[in-house]
This record gives sequence, C-alpha cells and structure tokens, in this order.
Amino acid sequence: MPRRERPLGPGDDVVVRFAADLRLLREKAGGPTYRELSTRAGYSAAALSDAAGGRKLPGLAVTTAYVTACGGDFVAWEERWRAVAAGLAAASEDRADREAAELPYLGLAAFQTSDAARFFGRERLVAELTGKLAERRLVGVFGASGSGKSSVLRAGLAAASERPVVLRTPGEHPLEEDLDAEGRLLIVDQFEEVYTLCRDQTEREKFVDTLLALAGDDHGTRVVLGVRADFYGHLCRHAGLVEALTDAQVMVGPMTADELRTAIVEPAVRAGCRVEAALVTTLVADATGQPAMLPLVSHALLETWRRRQGITLTSAAYEAAGGILNAIAQTAEAVYTDLEPDRQSVVRQIFLRLTALGEGTEDTKRRLNRRELDDDPATTEVLERLADARLLVLDRDGVEIAHEALIRSWPRLRDWLAEDREGHRLHRQLAEATDLWESLDRDKGSLYRGTRLGLAAEWAVREPDALSARERRFLEAGLDAEAEETAVGRKRTRRLRRLVALLHVLLILAAVAIVYAVDAENTATDERNVALARKAVVDAKTLRESNPALSTQLSLAAYRLAPIQETHDGLLASMAAPFATRMTFDPGDVTIVLSGQLMITSDSYRATQVWSIADSRRPALLSTLPGSGEIRGPLAFSRDGRALATTTRDHAVRLWDLTEPRRPVRKADVTGHQDTLLSVDFSPDGRALVTGSADRTVRLTDVADLGAPKPLGGIPAEQLERAVFSPDGKLLAVTNTNWTAELWDVTTPSAPRKRSVLSGHQDLQLTPSWSPDGKRLLTTSWDRTAKLWDVADPAVPRPLTTLNTPAVVWAAGFSPSGRLVVTAGDDQAVRLWDVTGPAKELPPLSGHTNAIWWAAFSPDGKTIVSTSADRTVRLQDVGELALASSAGWNAGLFTEQGRILVTAGDDVRLWAMDDLRAPRQLAKLPGPATVTAVALSPDRRSLALAAHDGAGVAGTFVLQRWDISDPAAPRLLASTEVKPTYSLAFSPDGKTFASGHDDGPIQLWDVGDPTRFAAPRVLPVGDGTVWSLAFTPDGRTLVASQGLDASAVTLWDVTDPQRPGLVSTLRPDGGALFKMALSPDGHTIAAGSSDRNVYLWDIADRAHAVRLAKLGGNPEGVGHLAFGPTGRELAASAFRTVRVWDLADPRNPVESAQLTGFAATVNSLAFRDDGHTLAIGSSGVQLWQTDTDRVGEEICRLATPRITREEWERYFPGLDYAPSCGP
Repeated sequence: MPRRERPLGPGDDVVVRFAADLRLLREKAGGPTYRELSTRAGYSAAALSDAAGGRKLPGLAVTTAYVTACGGDFVAWEERWRAVAAGLAAASEDRADREAAELPYLGLAAFQTSDAARFFGRERLVAELTGKLAERRLVGVFGASGSGKSSVLRAGLAAASERPVVLRTPGEHPLEEDLDAEGRLLIVDQFEEVYTLCRDQTEREKFVDTLLALAGDDHGTRVVLGVRADFYGHLCRHAGLVEALTDAQVMVGPMTADELRTAIVEPAVRAGCRVEAALVTTLVADATGQPAMLPLVSHALLETWRRRQGITLTSAAYEAAGGILNAIAQTAEAVYTDLEPDRQSVVRQIFLRLTALGEGTEDTKRRLNRRELDDDPATTEVLERLADARLLVLDRDGVEIAHEALIRSWPRLRDWLAEDREGHRLHRQLAEATDLWESLDRDKGSLYRGTRLGLAAEWAVREPDALSARERRFLEAGLDAEAEETAVGRKRTRRLRRLVALLHVLLILAAVAIVYAVDAENTATDERNVALARKAVVDAKTLRESNPALSTQLSLAAYRLAPIQETHDGLLASMAAPFATRMTFDPGDVTIVLSGQLMITSDSYRATQVWSIADSRRPALLSTLPGSGEIRGPLAFSRDGRALATTTRDHAVRLWDLTEPRRPVRKADVTGHQDTLLSVDFSPDGRALVTGSADRTVRLTDVADLGAPKPLGGIPAEQLERAVFSPDGKLLAVTNTNWTAELWDVTTPSAPRKRSVLSGHQDLQLTPSWSPDGKRLLTTSWDRTAKLWDVADPAVPRPLTTLNTPAVVWAAGFSPSGRLVVTAGDDQAVRLWDVTGPAKELPPLSGHTNAIWWAAFSPDGKTIVSTSADRTVRLQDVGELALASSAGWNAGLFTEQGRILVTAGDDVRLWAMDDLRAPRQLAKLPGPATVTAVALSPDRRSLALAAHDGAGVAGTFVLQRWDISDPAAPRLLASTEVKPTYSLAFSPDGKTFASGHDDGPIQLWDVGDPTRFAAPRVLPVGDGTVWSLAFTPDGRTLVASQGLDASAVTLWDVTDPQRPGLVSTLRPDGGALFKMALSPDGHTIAAGSSDRNVYLWDIADRAHAVRLAKLGGNPEGVGHLAFGPTGRELAASAFRTVRVWDLADPRNPVESAQLTGFAATVNSLAFRDDGHTLAIGSSGVQLWQTDTDRVGEEICRLATPRITREEWERYFPGLDYAPSCGP
C-alpha cells in the first residue's frame, strides 16, 4: 500500500526547498509511488523517499536518478545540487570548527596535546610516568587496547613536558620519518605497528636499534614507547629492548572509580554543564575495572551530551544514545544505513582496508595512505561522512579508524572481518604488491605470475567491488603478461607433443599408460569435485540470508560431493540459524495479513490470494479473490479468520466471507470515504470495522452481517495515520501525522470519547500495536524509534521504554505471549526485543534486501512473517530465537534426557525442549541481575546458582537453591550471601555442595537440609579465581581449575569432607588456565588455557595423572569446555569459535567440527543427552546439530522449493543433476 509522505519542516532552509521541489517534480510526473519510482531509478523506495525527505541533502547520484525517473532536466538539477552542496559545505566547516572547540568529550578520538585542558582522571599515572622518566632514559608504557595509552602520552605526558616533544607512530616504514630528537622527549605511540604493519624484518630491527641509540646518547634524550599489552611478547624477542625496559615499565590499567568519576564529571563542568548523579553512578559501575571501556565511555558521553536537556546530561539521554556497549555500534550503524547501497559497499571496503588482521592477537587498526583508495566522489563522500561521525580520522595523506574499540564493538564490521579472512589477507598482499609495482615504474618483473596471479584473479572475481583502480590495473597487467608468455610457450609445447607422440608407439608402455591415465582421471575428478564443493560452500554462505532453501541444499550437496572439513562445517552451519521460507512476488510488492493458519497476500499489480500456513515452511495457495485488480491498499482479517476486509481504488472497503477459504464470497462494499484508505481493522469479536482515510475521517461500521454493513459513528481525524482496536474492543489507538497518538473509548460507537494523548515521538507516527492483554501499546515513528506505553489506565498512559533502531520503523507488534516485540523498517532487518523487563534487543533477522513494510508474529508465535520492498514475503522460524533472550548467557545445562534446558546469564530461565526448533519458556526466576554459575542436583530436582545483584562494585553475591521438580513453578528453598562466586558443583550423593571463589578458597557446604545453607568448610587452594569444579562419579575426588598465578587443575580427596587433602596438581605448558570439564566416567579432564591449547589428562589413577594430548590450533585462548554424554565428544570454545573433537582414541583426538559465525564471544557450552545437540551461549543461545545425517534429514524436510535443474547447472557445472533431497 502507498505510504503517506513525511511532512516537510517549516522554514526557508535550502535543503527543505530542494526536497519540496523534488516532490513537486514527482507530482508533475503523475505522482508515481516510490515503489514504482524505484523500478525506474534503480534505487530503493526508501532511498528515493529519503531524498525528498528534507532532513539532509541527498547524494548527487540518487538526486539525478530521481530526477531522470520523473522526466526532469538532470543537467539543471545537477548544477543546482552542486550549488547547494557547496553552500552547505562552507557552513558545515564553520559549524564543525565551532563545535569541536566546545565539545567536552572527544568520543573515539584519542586526546592530543592541544586537548590537555579537557583531559582528566589520569593525573596519578602521568605523575608516575614523569617520575619514571627522571630515572630512566627509555620507558615502555603498556596497556590493553582502549586503556587510554595514547591519551596519557599526548594530553598528559607531552602536554606537561618541559622538554621539546617529538611524536611519532611507526607505520609501514618506520624509518621514513626523521627521528632527530637529540635532547628532546621522543614519544613513539602505537609501537605495535612495528610488528603489525612493517613487513621488513631488517627495517624493523634497525628502527629499534635507532631508538635504543637515541636513548643512550649524551644529549639527554628520553624515549617513551606506547605499546599494546598483547604485543609484550614481541618486544621480549629483542635483547636490547629487554635490557632497556627492565624496571622501566609503566602499566596503564583501568581507571579507579574515583578517576572515572573525575573523567566523567570534570569535562562537563568545564563546558558549563552538569552530569546527573544517577548517570555518573551507572557509568562508574559499568566501566570500573574494564580497561577497554574508556573509549566506549567517552563516545557514549559525547552522544549523551548531544542529546542533553539544557545543561544536564541525563540517564534518559544516555539510554537514547545506546549506553556504553551500544553507542559506537549505534553511531556506525546509523551512518551505514543512512547511505545509499553503492556507498554502503564503499564503507565495507574502507573498513576492511583500515583493519590489520591479527596473527594470534586481536585485529588492530591500520593507517592507510590515501593513494590506496580511489579518488572518486563516492569514496570522498563516504570518508567525509565517517569522519563527521568521528569514526575515522583524516589528514592530508592518511586515513585511520578513530579507535580500535570500533573494531570490537560494531557487529557488522566483525562480520565483515570474519567472512573471508584469507581473502582479506590476500587483498592486503595485493595492495602491497601494487605499491611495489608502481614504485618500480610498473616493472614487469614485479607482476604476479602463476599461482599467486590465479588466486588473486579468482578472489577479484568474487569481490569485484573490493579492488581500487590501481589494483585492477596491476592485475590486468599481470594477466596480459602471462597471456603473452603462454603464447610463446605454446610453440614449445607443440614441438614437445610431436616428440611425445613418437614415444607412444612403444607398445611396451601402453599398459602402463592406461593405468596412469585411469589414476589421473580419478585424481582429476576428485580435484574437480573438491573445487566445486568448496565453491558451493561459499555460494551457500552468500545465499544463506536471501534464499535459505537454496543455501541449505547447496551445503548438503557440497558435503555429499566432497565430505571434507570445509563442507562438513558448512553443512552444520547451514542449519544453525532459524530457517526461513521465501516467497517472491514479481513485479509488485505485497501487503499481507494473518489470522489463525491463513495468510492473505495482496500484490498491487497482480492478485489477492489466500494461503494456508499450517506448515509455515510450505505455504499452500488456497484461492485467489475475484476482481483482485481492483484491490489496492490496507487489508484486515477478523480474529476468527472468517471475514476479510480489502480496500479498493475507488476508496471503498470490500467485505469477504472466508468461512471456506478455498471459495471466498464477496458480500458487500462499505462506502462513504472520499480519498485513499489508510487504515482498516476489525474489532476482536468481528462485529465492527474501523476505517480511516486521507479524507480526514475515521468511521465505525457494524459488520455483524457482512452482507448488510451499517454505519455506527466516527471520530475526527485531522491528521490520521492509523486506527486499531484494543484486544477487548473498547478502545481505539489512533496515530497521527502530528507526532502524537490518541486513545478513544468506543464502548458506545455512536459517541466515542477521547481518553488521552500520547506524546514523545519526534516525527511522524506510524502503526500502533496492542499487547495481547491490552495493557501496553507500541507506537512506531519516522524518528527511528518504537515506544512502549503502559495503557492499563487509558486516561493516564505512561511511557515504559524506547526501542532505538538505526532507521525508520514501519511496523511493530507483540508475540502472542506478550513477551517479545518485533520491529522492522528501512534498515532491512527484522529486530526482536524481549520486553519482560528492561527491553533487551535480540539478534536481528536479516534476509530482506530493501525496506521492510510489515512484520508480525503468527498466531502460534512460532513464525515471523514480513514483507518488503524487495518484493518478497519471508516466513521465519523464531521458536529457537526465543532462547536468544537469555542475553549474557554465562552458564547452562540440560536436565535428564534433555527435556528441560536451564539458561543463566542476566537471569535464569527454564525451557521445554520437546521441539528443539520451538523451545517454550516455562519459567523465569526472579532475583539477582547477573548469574555467574549454576549446578543441578544429582536427582535433577533442584538447582543451585550464584549471582551478583548488579549494583556495581559495591554489590553482593548470593548463593541460592531452587526446587525445579515442577519446572513451570520453581520455588526458592534457601539463599545466603557469599564471596564472588564463579563455579558450583554437587557431590553425586547430593549431600555436599562446592563453591569456587575469586580469591582462591573453595567452600564445601552440607546441604542435607535443602532449605538452609549451613556454615561451610573452607578448602585453602591459594590465590587465583576458581573457575570450574566437578566431583568424580564415586564422590571421592573434587577437581578444580584456577587461573592467574595458580594456573592449575587440582585434585582433592574429599572422601571425608571434614578432612579434604590435595592429591595432585596438573599444569599447562604455558598461559593461564580458565575452565575445565570432567568426562562422565570421571577418568578424563579437559582444561583450556590462554596459550590456545586444550590439555587432556587421564586421572583414572588420581595420584598419577597422565597427559593424554594437547589440542592446539585454536584462534584465541580456550574459554569453555563440555563433554558429550558418552565422553567421546568434547567441545571447546575460543573467542567466537567452537571446535568439537572425537575422543575415541583420547591420545589422538580427531577434530570433527568447527563451528563459527557467532555474534559475540562464546561463554558457555552444554551437550544434550542425545549427544548430537550442542547448546552454545554467545549473545544468546543457539542449538547446533553435530550429526551430519540428522542435519541432512532436517534440510530435506524443510527446504522448499527444491533446487532446480538450472540452479544445479549454475552451481555444479558439468555434474549430472542429482539434488540431495530429490527433484
């Protein structure tokens, strides 16, 4: 249906005038809808609508496309655009200079020497560093990324120095810049670039030697190195640095609470503002002790300052900015989604180029010379937009990411970096080779040849937009040179072939030749199959969101064609995400409504159809409404699915009887409106209909008899957008174009009464949506938010929370339980929110490639149906996504036979797992904010948990025991305060309970009485957090893992709990231990270490444990582990990767799967009793199948339509058509 255009703001603003004239041009062209216009212009409807929105000057490309599609003079419009853009640029530059001087916070940018007056909180550290320099000539400043090293060095040390200061960063060629610093203070910031960017070992060593020589001269030179802590080991490889830095190191740790308070409050005071006390408390609690939080805090404060109320920075403004964790991602995502698709592609390539991939370390930012980027308008525009948002730092020659926190915090960038890391490395090498080629005056000898050329060319075909013009010329020159050499080689080959032909007359070799030919043919076939399978894995990943059915079938076919590691892991990943069915409607887009098991689709250009979605994976067409060509606009379904209301081109509402969905019957038309119908809705009992029109009227009609509708009354609607009945039918929610919503009492339809007005949005409001119980209301808006209201008392509505999104929100709705909310809009994503408490955003659903107009839960809550300007309808399974609401999942476990799953993180929830693709929440435990450990009693009837109350550093930990014999109604049995606790375990007899703490001791509790915690016995295990605990099945041994200085697995004899004794201690080769797991038979320990290894020990003889194996190759330190129910399967997590091993031979484990693609660090693992279902906690909870046969069966059950012959030939050329699930 056509959407009402957003009203333009008042005034004589040049951008508003520009937008008004664009709208006038569209009217003169006959007033085509933006969806119709998009097919002519080649841009999305959302981009074209935004171009005439009046909020900003659109890009030149979209402007000329808009004008051309409307038949305008694009030359004249281009001249006008350039004139407006030049004026805005001049004004913007002046405004930016003024704003930069006024900003109290710098966001992601590091403090410079000139920012010393705004630099607070590090006075103690600067004094320590100054004192150290008085004693030593070379000092190393070490700290984690985001700890504030650069700011301390520049705004602290350099600004306070009495010596002349020389500031340097190494870059790719650290010796290019003059290091003449005799008698001065030389600060080398980001010293790690010597290892991440400089590829020349000789140059690297010479640079270090030069620094050491300067520090040892007779002129009093002082040298300070700012180094990321994870590169400490690299410095230790240089003997001179080791000697110079002995007793000459300053560590930049996290700020104390007092320092944070100063850094938060003082800049605001200096700017004449104040910070709300509650906001200071929140920020200090969230950031204390977190070294990488400082840039996030600064950015969140900057965004809060921009949203301040008067002179006060408030908690509400902080929440609107996204808070510490979401502010940067929200800013980056907002800039990205605000750009046109071609500009979004440029953003991706810029950030990939600006990131140096870590080799055993985190990814880091990389300074880029501008010549590596194309000098075209699109690139220039994108760089300026990103710099304006303070995401990039630009200077005359270079570009760099403002802070590495952006790399860690923006999910989209993390996904880009994870997509094809080998491809990104290949591109980096290609860029360096291009630089070398041009520096050698394009010498042919420096061109790629052979395998390197082939790999680069193959990658370039996959990523055509990634190459700059320089890189493209380099590759083309290499291909041309190889073609010339091949032509010369062919002449030699022809002569050789004649000689070979003579040899073939020797019959004695004929038999041997046949054998070799057969073997070569088999080898060639295998190699071809592997190549096709690998390509199919890549294709399947590309299609996973846009065409899930084809993607999963390609994954299965690839595995069956070549069962290698890549295809195996690709197959498992193909079904890890919720499955979606995709319906295409071409050429027009589609409007839909749902009721029960029926769905109506109305394609403005073709037909209105009735579908059965009893099986959401296979929608079945039941009928097509006669006269569909007359139907255009909103639709409405009665709650019982028996009546349908459609709207027509002549402003009437047509009523249909769908008692028999295969034979719809037209009953009557409701007439009277004089303009386009904007809204139509049935009352819950189906006896009344509300319609709203652009003629500024809302009408109520009696439709108890569909064949004889009768007018009931109406309400005034000067600025109507939508009108919707409440679940009890007594109220109407009406949204308006004046940014408000209204509640009307229609108990007496002939005399409606306005009860209240809901204000708070900052732009046009769209569709309202009621919660199932009618006590809450959702409103959506052009201001990129959805607001949740308490309307239990309709006369006094109260705002509950605001859901912030990156784009206009067109649609929102509640799940049938009222627990979840769905929102959708211009950012092409369906977003889910848990609103049972403070709203939490769950992982979004992607797949649409244009703005989403409508999204809603199916009546059973298992499916979300959405329709988009990309002309598709998607039916997405969401049962499993409910688990994602267990945000911050720190621990989890399955009860007996895997029927119940317990998830613990920001809360504790119990889930029924009878249908793994549709888990049902049974209960949510009230109480503490953050759960750190859980344990299940041996009889599976009670649950123990340790939790923090969420009150910051001053908060307390509690230990609780719950009766879960009825998982739908848990009962608290006992609770007590404890020290910070991170591990729990029950003894096999259930009488003893162990808890592990952050300061070393293990406490043993007598829990014979489940309703109380008696005074515990303390087991002194030394310093270091106890991360894991487990009893052996015989109850005689308690196994514990400790990190930090202890870094060991210890075995304790607890045969007599009153007198426990240490039996043995197991240590890794290096690094610090974290979690460990004990096999079900109690014979094998698996422990993960920060040295990226998993250690396996046999403890059958507990006094003489034997090392079985060391499993290396993990991308990061190993965090969490879990054994399967038989002990043969072992899963281990490292950052965002999970590896699964087969331990049939524990001395020689075989990796059976590698699971990737998680949105955040994996922080818990649990196997179900079936042995092939693995629950993985990350940003939420995902269920992975590790059995390829079962995954294949699931794919063939769900995937429709089947892969066609044409698709098979496209993805498997040269292979006979043999779809894995049949044709």
